[in-house]
Amino acid sequence: SFTAEEIWQHLPGTATVAESVFLSSWHEFAALPVSAIDWEALIALRSAVQRELEKLRDAGGIGAPLEAQLSVYCLPELHSRYAALDDELRFLTITSAAQVISINVDALPEGAVPADTGNGLIEGVWLRVQRASESAFKCVRCWHLREDVGSNAQHPELCARCAGNLLGLPETRQYA
Repeated sequence: SFTAEEIWQHLPGTATVAESVFLSSWHEFAALPVSAIDWEALIALRSAVQRELEKLRDAGGIGAPLEAQLSVYCLPELHSRYAALDDELRFLTITSAAQVISINVDALPEGAVPADTGNGLIEGVWLRVQRASESAFKCVRCWHLREDVGSNAQHPELCARCAGNLLGLPETRQYA
């Protein structure tokens, strides 16, 4: 803040603006369009996932969240809410893989637990957090455990996403 104030005092053309950078007005941006994504629900989901990751870490199942994969099981009417990020859900939850599966309550897979944020349960949502697949290897660039590590001959220690980014074929991410 002190540096900003010093620079402000020496900027040319600031005589007609406020005497301090802290008293100055800034550009007002247009309102962002309303997103169809329920960010509040996704942030609550992330909180529940972090709790499960910590339990798995305490049990010695993983050393870091990127060593885990996530399965989110939810009632069919909730599927679009939690699947809105598609493959980018793994970036929000900081796991190597994440998938959302629509399921009926009577068909929950073994190991699925109710999604608990610490402030209550997320109704109709269950989580299964486990160590990433045995066939997944750690990408030396992003540290995600991915099955596509080594799929590019030029970069045998990288996942396909990182290799593509280095080769000028950047990924297209929309949300996370």
